[in-house]
Amino acid sequence: MKKMSHYGESLPALSDCDHRLAVLDLGSGEVLDCDSSVDLVRGQWNGKDALAVVAKPESLSSRKSHEDDLRALHEISFELSLCPDPNELCREAVRLGRAKLDFDRLGVWLIDQKSPKWKQGTWGTDEFGEMRDEGSWRQERKTGDFPESFGEGRLPYVFQENVPCRDEDRELGRANKIVAPLWDGHSLIGEIGADDLLLHRGFSLEKREIFVILARIVAHLVGLKRAESDLRQLASTDPLTGTVNRRTALIILEKHLGQSRRSGSPLTICLADLDGLKLVNDAFGHAAGDRYICSASSALVRAVRSSDTVGRIGGDEFLILFPDCPGGLVSGIMDRVNAELASAQWRSGYIPRLSWGIASTNEIGKGGWSEKMSPQRCIDMLLELADQRMYDNKRAKGAARASSSSPAENAL
Repeated sequence: MKKMSHYGESLPALSDCDHRLAVLDLGSGEVLDCDSSVDLVRGQWNGKDALAVVAKPESLSSRKSHEDDLRALHEISFELSLCPDPNELCREAVRLGRAKLDFDRLGVWLIDQKSPKWKQGTWGTDEFGEMRDEGSWRQERKTGDFPESFGEGRLPYVFQENVPCRDEDRELGRANKIVAPLWDGHSLIGEIGADDLLLHRGFSLEKREIFVILARIVAHLVGLKRAESDLRQLASTDPLTGTVNRRTALIILEKHLGQSRRSGSPLTICLADLDGLKLVNDAFGHAAGDRYICSASSALVRAVRSSDTVGRIGGDEFLILFPDCPGGLVSGIMDRVNAELASAQWRSGYIPRLSWGIASTNEIGKGGWSEKMSPQRCIDMLLELADQRMYDNKRAKGAARASSSSPAENAL
């Protein structure tokens, strides 16, 4: 038999005890307080007068529902962790929150990382209970929308009873609403909201607790997916120009080569080198050299198609990939890039120029390379041919400019 608990010499104030179900007067046996989830039943226990605290049937049902929700949350957390990005994660959070946790309507908003005074919609539920993409929705965050503690991650949720539900300019009806902050442990990154407009089932205290846990799972995983995306970006991107780096450019080249082999379409590559970067650095400083590199990179990105790839593969060298493009068209593109660079006003007096070499699979396709040659051998041949032509182009331009009066321009 469980013994009655007490603390030290003095009895505690029972008003401070959490989760108390009933309070009795020890002298008279009078019931002073009783939770609505239980009944007090008087009777005999082993021949003695006794009072039993009995859970009501609906309380047992509620407890089972709560335990089912906790199990569902465990499954949801696993499924959400498999989402590739925050947008897909928000979509699945809305879908699973409705399917497994029985929330009527859900919606997730994320604070705009570039402009924090705005919040951006992701996915939500329409008035008929259908999923919808709300990525084009945008709202200004207004002071006073929620208590200050909400934005500091200290208020677990805000609950409102029988308030209007609106869909942009239309009022859909009245319902109970709950909104929980998406707090990633460091800052507020958004909010998740729900209402019971469709079935008016209300939000019990247990259901509110489940909703808060869901919000914390979503916030944690959105933060994690963003960090993963940042790491992938750092691993694949050249930090100075924002183009892909050498490793990523070669991976993309291999994929384009495989597509070219399957379809028979031409793949053209271009190796481009900045003329005289060292002399620019020596004459004007490394900051000028960085601007020189970035200007050439930006001109290349503007000149190519969205399906093409510009990658910085060395200090002053770029690899540009042109899938489904014959080599004869690429020279015109590179001429336009140099014309754009030459037309810019450069305060330091130098004119950026690129030397380049072009190679296409059509040139090495004779003899059935697609059947006899390994992909790596084909890539090596393309790069070798483009590299040789790039240095031929550089030498030819250097000879034509040998009489230039400016030391920096002489090298360019």
